[in-house]
Amino acid sequence: MSINLRYQLGQLFRKCGYRVARDYRWPEVHGNLLVLGFALLRARRNGTIHVLQIGAFDGHACDPLLEILQNENVSAMLVEPQKIPYERLVELYATNPRVCLINAAVAEHDGVVKLYVPGSADSLKASLIAQHHRRFGSDTKEVRELEVPSVSVSSLVKMFHGERLHLLQVDTEGMDYQILKWFFDAGVEPDVLNFESLHLSKAERLASRRLLNTTGYWWIESDQDTFALKESLVKSNKIEASN
Repeated sequence: MSINLRYQLGQLFRKCGYRVARDYRWPEVHGNLLVLGFALLRARRNGTIHVLQIGAFDGHACDPLLEILQNENVSAMLVEPQKIPYERLVELYATNPRVCLINAAVAEHDGVVKLYVPGSADSLKASLIAQHHRRFGSDTKEVRELEVPSVSVSSLVKMFHGERLHLLQVDTEGMDYQILKWFFDAGVEPDVLNFESLHLSKAERLASRRLLNTTGYWWIESDQDTFALKESLVKSNKIEASN
């Protein structure tokens, strides 16, 4: 349908009291896209693949990296601020020397920050954003305010000792765009990344898309997450496959 015809139809519908709007639907995603991204990394790289997960929780609940972290070519750093989920991570990876664990929240600075946890137990909905619990209808009285250690992105980057970060997974209940931006401001652009975009504001969603576009990523946004691949990674594998 030509642009002119679409315009004419739109004008006609408006004269009749109707408004024409795009029908937007979230793309359906079947399977774990991070496993696909990891497969692309393995096809390109023969050495160690460096992985960073921010908001790892207990390593089981809704963890998209569980399968990937079993691979012997992976060296991973997992960051989790809540004490009991962190202790479960310690138990889970006690015999895996390739996994490093950090009991902290990723924030703007090293030190201590406030973490807001809805309910009396540890929660997947814990956030550094004070009013985040309102998205779930939780009463303010049900939210615990905890002081937890914090680690900055610059400090995390130093822990990689100059090694390239290949895969980044972020799930931080509303802080995801800010954390992603801190990494990009530090010059760190992973080949594969996935972050929870569900709780971002409209402005942050748009900003995250612009950021990915301007830094050379191909991405897909679902109702929950945004998954992205560095364009150079995709094109490199396309060239290798054609040779």
